[in-house]
Amino acid sequence: MAPSFTESNGKDTAEFDEEGSVSGEYASSIFSSNTKVASSRGGDDDTQSFRIAEKESRQVFWQRLFVTVMLISATVAVSLAVYFVTSNAEEQEFEAHFQGGAYKIASSFEAIMIEKMGAVGSLCLALTASGKKTSHDPSTNTNDPNKKKHTWPFVTMDSFHERAASARILSNVLHMSVLPLVTEDNRVPWEDYSVKNGEWYAEGFAYQQAIIENGFSLQGAVTHNSGDGADGRALQESNGTETTTTANATAEEEEEEFNLFIPFIYEFTEYWDIAPPSNESAPFAPVWQSAPTTVRDGINLNVRSFTEGKIGVDTAHSTGELALRGFMTSEPGNSTSEDGLTAWYAELLSTHAGKPVYYNGDPLSEAAYPIFADFDDENDNGEREVVAVMNAQFSWQTYFEGLLPDTNRGFLVVLTNECDGSFTYVINGAEVDKLGFGDLHDPKFDHMNVSTYLQDGLTIHDGSATGVKLNQRGCPYSLHVYPSQEIMNEYITSMPIIITVCIVFIFLLTATSFVVYDRLVEKRQKVVVTTAKQSTDIIGSLFPENVRDRLLQDPNRGDLLSPNQRVKSYLNSSGGGGGDSFFNDSMKPIADLFPNTTVMFADISGFTAWSSTRDPSQVFMLLQRIYGEFDEVARRRNVFKVETIGDCYVACAGLPNKQPNHAAIMSRFAWECKSKLAVILKHLEVSLGPDTGDLSMRFGLHSGAVTAGVLRGDKARFQLFGDTVNTAARMEQTGVPEKIQVSHATANLLTAAGKGHWLESRDDSIVAKGKGVLNTFFVDPTRQEDGTTSAKVSSRVAKSASEMKAKKQKRLVQWMTEVLLERLRQIVARRDKVQGGSFKEEAQANKSAPTTAAASVGSGIPMDEVVEAIKLPDFDDNAVTEEDLSFVHIPEVVVDQLRAHVTAIAESYQDNPFHNFEHACHVTMSTTKFLGRIASMEIDLPTLQGKDARAAVASHIHDYTHGILSDPLTLFGIVYSSLIHDCDHAGVGNAQTIKENPKMGEKYQGKSVAEQNSLDIAWNLLMSERFAELRALLFANDKAEMARFRQVVVNIVLATDIFDKELNGLRKGRWNKAFEESAEGSNSHLRATIVLEHIIQASDVSHTMQHWHIYRKWNRRLFLEMYSAYKQGRMGADPSSFWYKGELGFFDNYIIPLAKKLETCGIFGVSSDECLTYAQQNRQEWEARGEEIVQELVEEAQGGHVDVVDETNPKSVDV
Repeated sequence: MAPSFTESNGKDTAEFDEEGSVSGEYASSIFSSNTKVASSRGGDDDTQSFRIAEKESRQVFWQRLFVTVMLISATVAVSLAVYFVTSNAEEQEFEAHFQGGAYKIASSFEAIMIEKMGAVGSLCLALTASGKKTSHDPSTNTNDPNKKKHTWPFVTMDSFHERAASARILSNVLHMSVLPLVTEDNRVPWEDYSVKNGEWYAEGFAYQQAIIENGFSLQGAVTHNSGDGADGRALQESNGTETTTTANATAEEEEEEFNLFIPFIYEFTEYWDIAPPSNESAPFAPVWQSAPTTVRDGINLNVRSFTEGKIGVDTAHSTGELALRGFMTSEPGNSTSEDGLTAWYAELLSTHAGKPVYYNGDPLSEAAYPIFADFDDENDNGEREVVAVMNAQFSWQTYFEGLLPDTNRGFLVVLTNECDGSFTYVINGAEVDKLGFGDLHDPKFDHMNVSTYLQDGLTIHDGSATGVKLNQRGCPYSLHVYPSQEIMNEYITSMPIIITVCIVFIFLLTATSFVVYDRLVEKRQKVVVTTAKQSTDIIGSLFPENVRDRLLQDPNRGDLLSPNQRVKSYLNSSGGGGGDSFFNDSMKPIADLFPNTTVMFADISGFTAWSSTRDPSQVFMLLQRIYGEFDEVARRRNVFKVETIGDCYVACAGLPNKQPNHAAIMSRFAWECKSKLAVILKHLEVSLGPDTGDLSMRFGLHSGAVTAGVLRGDKARFQLFGDTVNTAARMEQTGVPEKIQVSHATANLLTAAGKGHWLESRDDSIVAKGKGVLNTFFVDPTRQEDGTTSAKVSSRVAKSASEMKAKKQKRLVQWMTEVLLERLRQIVARRDKVQGGSFKEEAQANKSAPTTAAASVGSGIPMDEVVEAIKLPDFDDNAVTEEDLSFVHIPEVVVDQLRAHVTAIAESYQDNPFHNFEHACHVTMSTTKFLGRIASMEIDLPTLQGKDARAAVASHIHDYTHGILSDPLTLFGIVYSSLIHDCDHAGVGNAQTIKENPKMGEKYQGKSVAEQNSLDIAWNLLMSERFAELRALLFANDKAEMARFRQVVVNIVLATDIFDKELNGLRKGRWNKAFEESAEGSNSHLRATIVLEHIIQASDVSHTMQHWHIYRKWNRRLFLEMYSAYKQGRMGADPSSFWYKGELGFFDNYIIPLAKKLETCGIFGVSSDECLTYAQQNRQEWEARGEEIVQELVEEAQGGHVDVVDETNPKSVDV
């Protein structure tokens, strides 16, 4: 409720409600300090003071309330946001850490089996070789029973223990033993053979003693020959039975103390007695050579007498595959345990570890690996003959050791066998601990499970041609990896809460500071209100009330000004060669008068601007092609070609032979030339680049008399003279692109010849130099008598803008493809030279290799990959190629993929007036021109010839260009960078792009977001499967080549961000380091990098260093693009407000210094001078005409139609 005022006894009194009392303090201070000033004004002034005080008090109150609410809201919002962000970051880091280790474990599961069993297979392959050697050794082919037999099973490998030790180290196998397959017929000979060839047993103990590997076997029983006798004590011991012996050791027994095996094939009975197996159980699989050699080996024990052993041996025998058994376990214990199996397991584990190991009851497994009679011979069934089996026992725990670094701890690995259940291990770095049987992972981590399976049919590579397949006997293994609470505790911490508390504290501190600041402001506000009251009193004493109110009124709102405004208002208110010898006066001039002729001048519109962006060879290619076609038409139509002057083509009909219908002939000739030109230009655009198809011609015709003859002198030629020639030239100069303008004289001749319907009167008159005002006509020989053109011509002309645009883009895509193909041929030619032959077949065979490598190339953001200096390859004499690359064949599939890739890049460009695919082509064209100027420098080495001369020239160019021209991959990279540098450009600057796409800004850390986004789009596209053959040919399946190519592209594309102050500072420092602080010849790689970056920077703004009309064209498009953004609210400032001065500043501070730097680089030849000259000329022209041009651009933009076909297009401007 506002305060109310009543009058009593001539004095004003105030009544305030509860809300109004807020201003009481202010009002009291105002009245007490201004009594003397206000006493002469009466009650109205006091009322005005109360109104001001109360209004300001209310504003302060609401401002305080608003700020307080905002601080509280910001505190809550920011605290919650920080908490959730940091919590999510910890969870993501936790998941990333686990997944990295888990995928490594899972991906290694099959690889470990292949690697480890492959080592066992290598030993089996050696046994096969040993058997073949024995069978081919003449000394073994004897009937002497004391000699070794010559075939399996009578094979004993020499140095078996040494070879087996190596295999055990590589495979982590605890124990391996050879089980030859003995038939019933070979049983007796085998038993005799085993007795006479058992020296390997003693050799095994001796070898193990030498390498200190016997410390964990039953040495007492072995060395003292105590325990059971030769009838099987070792086997009985291994099964925990008590043995006795009645024989005393003799000297002979001491010599045979290591021959602890049964001299016949045996098996155990139901009561663990030793007995020979029955013949029906053949073939037998007796234990033979074993490693490590122990007294528990059970030599000649028929393994097929055990169920599991029989399954494994028979599977390996029948299928020729590696038979993998399920879990093997026993009770926990050490090597002295009463349980023989437990003791044996502990002994094997101890021998493997090199120290006493307690067996914890964890699962072991056994693999039966087939041993073949030959390496590749097959039997009648197409299978290799299995003659023995290698039984290998291993611990799964040892297979998981060393998989992860020490920093990766707490990974739970659940190993599952479908038949025998699961067992859980925990991997702590390189060590593996056992948790126990069953799946012991925490169920809360179920969603993070990473699983893999051991597949049947997996090939074990043992060194043979075919390898051996894995057979899990119907009980497959699988592996499941889970995180543990230990990992989670390492990453999920209380830090989010701590950070949140700190932020709350900071906000509380801020709020406290605000309160203190508010009190200071309040104090100052009292001073302001007092000053306002004083100013009101002063104004009130000087002006009448109505004047005073208008002075103090806010013109925008109509109410009273605030105290601050009032004080400010008050204070502001106060406040050649010779040739003379050729002439001879006695010689009669060759000259004639031709009274009836028609002369044509035809000039290419836009040629001067177009040629400023091309190499001289391209300029002459265009003129030769166009004028060659015109010459052909002239010969066919009997038109006389006079000459070509620059891009102007001069022809005449009616001479040297008279032609009564010369006007009609010349009209048809001009029309056919115009039609031919359109076809030629569209075709040439593929080879000469963008804007070629936009060129056109102006034709001017005039009829009358000419003097024609030969003007003698140096380079004498046939020439025309007379007013007719001058008038024809004026017709061309004042003409319109793609129109044939004729004079009144020519029009009269056409009308007289019955061709008057060809004519169309020009709407406006022209002013011709020396002729004054003229009325002219346009001629069209296709025009019918009814005023229409032929249907065929109309159908060709009536094309939609979108269709024309699509066709133009198709031509540009083809041109870009040809440019890149030329660079690709250089890469192939150089690589063939270095490798001494073609590599394309290999590239095709391994086309997927770069896709795999791409996972590690370019995995971060491009900005992090920028380097100070790109290392280019050293010069290689063998890599010098011929200039003619026509012999280099690029497979059609690669050409198609390159074209498709360029098309995809073109489609990724947005439809902006400036940042579009056509501009990318313009940049590419400029880049190609710069590279061409580098390559065109002159080398003078007259004393060298042949290959040596080429190598010397190439070496000189390599040094001169800092290695750039010697590396085709780098050249391809800079051209490719020109193509992709603005992909998906949004038509606004980086700052606005970040506002419109915060995720992009966050992804690229707010730096060069448009450039990094363009690079990522193109790179991901190149790495896609559809371009596999292209990558294979480009990189030759070399990850290093791919990485080097990406480095070039990253540095070059990011160099186009010229508005980042930090990056510009770094570039300036590198420039000083390379070109100002270094001695000549040093820092070659740094200089090469800077040159590459300056090429793309100069190419990106090349329109400013080219012909004025080229500059106008792209300057207009950029303005329209920015103005459109401004109109859409995507740009803060109206570009017209700064465009004129901004361009001058851009020239002075960037373009001209850049052109001078190109000259300092010293390798661009005349291009640097050309760039600087054009830049200075354009700057001068803009200074003179820029303001007028900006006004024209504004009017065009405000017209609401922004067309990329602009006023500087050659079709509409005289050039």
